Amino acid sequence: MKNVIVQNFLEEFKSNFSLDTEDSNLVFEHFINYCTLENHIKDNDSDFMKMDTGDAKAIDGVAIIVNNRMISTEEDLEYSIETAETLDVEFIFTQSKTSNSFSDDKINYFFKNINKFIIEEECSIPEIETHWELKNKIYANSNLLRKGNPRCHLYYATQSQTTQLSSDIQQSIDDGLELLNSSGYLSDNENAITFTPIGIKEIQKFYRNITQDLEATILLPKVLTYSYDGENIQSAYFGLVDINQYIKLLFDDETNGVRRVFDDNIRDFLGIIDNEVNTNMENCLKSDNAQLFGILNNGITIIADDIKPTGEKYTLVNYQIVNGCQTSNVILENIEEIKEKSISLPIRLIKTTDDQTKTKIVKATNSQTGLKPEQLDSLNAFHKMLEDYFISVNRENSSSNKYDVNIYYERRTNQYRKSSIIKNRIISIPIQIKAVASMFKNNPHGVSGHYGTVARKLKDKIFLEDHILEAYHSSALMYYRVDQFFNKKREFKEYRRMKWHIMMTVKLQLSSEKDRNLDLNNKKLKSLSQKISDAIATESKAFEIIEGAIEYLNNIIQQNSLELEDRKLFERKETTDYIIKSFYLEQGV
Repeated sequence: MKNVIVQNFLEEFKSNFSLDTEDSNLVFEHFINYCTLENHIKDNDSDFMKMDTGDAKAIDGVAIIVNNRMISTEEDLEYSIETAETLDVEFIFTQSKTSNSFSDDKINYFFKNINKFIIEEECSIPEIETHWELKNKIYANSNLLRKGNPRCHLYYATQSQTTQLSSDIQQSIDDGLELLNSSGYLSDNENAITFTPIGIKEIQKFYRNITQDLEATILLPKVLTYSYDGENIQSAYFGLVDINQYIKLLFDDETNGVRRVFDDNIRDFLGIIDNEVNTNMENCLKSDNAQLFGILNNGITIIADDIKPTGEKYTLVNYQIVNGCQTSNVILENIEEIKEKSISLPIRLIKTTDDQTKTKIVKATNSQTGLKPEQLDSLNAFHKMLEDYFISVNRENSSSNKYDVNIYYERRTNQYRKSSIIKNRIISIPIQIKAVASMFKNNPHGVSGHYGTVARKLKDKIFLEDHILEAYHSSALMYYRVDQFFNKKREFKEYRRMKWHIMMTVKLQLSSEKDRNLDLNNKKLKSLSQKISDAIATESKAFEIIEGAIEYLNNIIQQNSLELEDRKLFERKETTDYIIKSFYLEQGV
């Protein structure tokens, strides 16, 4: 008998991501990939669908994490190699079975194929060839693995009521872990190679970790309360926190993952070796005078939706570290070195749910720490205008019923967390960047990787205050339609890799020759964007247009003797050039 709670979670998951399939095995595989990935890393651009291994035997999901970012393309990895002084690598593997028990044979087969992946250079599992090549490239740059070889985490999920395994199965697991450990390719640090059996209790725990409020409790014995009479800040505290207590806010011991607490922070971790400030912090932590670390530090600022003090214990709910990203990451990089040290950090806790107040705090605390003006501009008014525009379209649609769906712009991570909005109708900043760049900047080949890489290429070219809001909404709606198309029409799954090119193709098909390269601030773009939105106003109309675009792209692939099976076909600028050229040739230009 299937567990009712887990079945309800699966149904909610299907609804949230509009997975239109009755294949319970496939849904369970996606669900486990989603749960493991979301519990493991803090990357806003992580995508559980990229873990999917298709029809591969023994392995249902693969993720390669480099410096806390999910890497899915060679370009992403090359950027890390070129810009990072070190590569911190993790391999994640999943296997999911809807059965009610664990199988010794299948666990052995799981280990066997993972060991092949780790030690063999030539790929023997075609479905994960891209991951295999990325792994090979990582080891080819082993000089950057300065902190040690990659870690490896295996998750094997069933719907068993217990994860108490038989002695035979446990022996197989121990033998498998020893095989991986003796390969010489993985880290030999404690807990660097793990096997996690997942049953119905673990499934519930993993899923609730994602859907429930982020919460952590720390001891804060030395604290002062700020006096504040306004409505926007409910409470605020300043104090000293022991560094090992502070680590509880950063790292989840139960899931072995870094908490997603930097989503509202303006800048990412800048590294250590090539950053003098961070190098000095690390040297101080490792020195005999480590206690000076807190004295020399500007302190940590944390914003939380709720702060619950009970004696010396403070529980933070839905919290974000808005100032202290560099300090926090240096601590995480040296976590083993400081466990036995007595170090105190200055910390400021602020309880507020008001967005404008949050923005003021972020700007104020970061403007004091040498941030460049363009980094503070990430909080510019355009994102608020864009959010308001999406809301206005939805409000108008409530009476006109022009569109059969409403989509929502998420300018702050998790701002719709407690709403009933279906998850894939929420357009995050990473998705918006990729959508508008592929569709209106004719750059579908450049957006397949991590959004951070994409954003750096498009710096000062997107999210500008004179840009046409309709173009952003239209491209977001097109993204939603394409995503829905591939979720619902499994017979087209081989074409999913061309989704960004489909978006550009639809734009080209619906525009005249003179309107194909309009800048994002060109007023003519407003009417073109509206034309596109009207054309895909309903799912049936959109799916018909998408099928036409796929047929068009297939013809171009055949005419130019390209191969759809070429995994890098849609990452090359030449492919985009072929498509654009074909439209001009049709019109005799």
